[in-house]
Amino acid sequence: MSAGKECTPNDEIRRASTRINSGIDHDDLVAFDPLFASVPLPHKLVLFPYGFPAHIKTNDPTIIRAAEVIWGQFTARFHENPVELRVLVSSASCRHGPRPPVFRAQANLFTVVSDGNNYGCCDLATGFGFAHLTRNAALRLDFVRYYFLEGMIYSLLDTQYIATIHAACVGRKGSGVLLVGEEGAGKSSLAYACSRRGWTYVSDDASSLVIRRKGRTVIGNPRAFRFRPSAALLFPELQRYVKHRAEESMCEARAESFPKLKTAQELEIQYVIFLKRNVFDDEEESLTPVERADRFRRLFQNRWPPELPIHENRMAAIERLIEAPAYELSYCDLDRAVNLLERLLDKQLQC
Repeated sequence: MSAGKECTPNDEIRRASTRINSGIDHDDLVAFDPLFASVPLPHKLVLFPYGFPAHIKTNDPTIIRAAEVIWGQFTARFHENPVELRVLVSSASCRHGPRPPVFRAQANLFTVVSDGNNYGCCDLATGFGFAHLTRNAALRLDFVRYYFLEGMIYSLLDTQYIATIHAACVGRKGSGVLLVGEEGAGKSSLAYACSRRGWTYVSDDASSLVIRRKGRTVIGNPRAFRFRPSAALLFPELQRYVKHRAEESMCEARAESFPKLKTAQELEIQYVIFLKRNVFDDEEESLTPVERADRFRRLFQNRWPPELPIHENRMAAIERLIEAPAYELSYCDLDRAVNLLERLLDKQLQC
């Protein structure tokens, strides 16, 4: 330090913060900055999940690379205020590997908590979130991507610009089909079975309505396909993506691994299909019309606190969606289910 220049507390914090970024002197940072609020986040990137701007800031380039894998191929399509996520990676050690986090929300706050050193918090009203991760957790890229990057960014977008539905989305000859169902209904497997037959693939488990756009536009992330290990029994080509760790309940394949796969980032929905998976293979596949009131009950999947000023817009988006013809698909065999859906769409095209 040059003579005559006084060292301020902020100077000390910055120096201690620089040391923690190199994985050194964790105790120094705690002494000067117990909240880790002044740690420099020099690695910054603007990405466009679903086409919306998202600012990501971190002190670890691993986080930037993980985010690029998810959203690097998306381009700007919506002119909205950006959401922001800051991710701090510290040298704090964790004896055990990170556990799947617990999600909770009250008013405008949403938390993602794995343990005392791996957690995140979002302000859903302003579109801002931050997360703290240990070094060994940050190296678990699937864990970071799924629970913190995707989980937090999509939650921020879901309370600002989109209404996310637990559904897969596929299309054929320009007609979008939303496959709605609870866990275990076969959304991902049926979406993949459709894509193998030449359908366009948009999303496998989460599809989002654009709130401020007229019509029934659904957007998704077609760059990845997530499935349970049991799906590899139905589709042998997925076997190489199955991870043989007991704690891994989901597997992921990248779309670029399937050169013949047709993808799109959005489709206009023509049909809503509610899935009912049968137990017995000898039961005949069927499509049964679903009444309007029942459609709204099944589609309005509101998980956010009532204090947030988003519910009127979300309800309006769902109202637009239920104008589409809706059916319950009762099925067991995937090929026969796809046949039935293709006949439904071909009949519409002939009208």
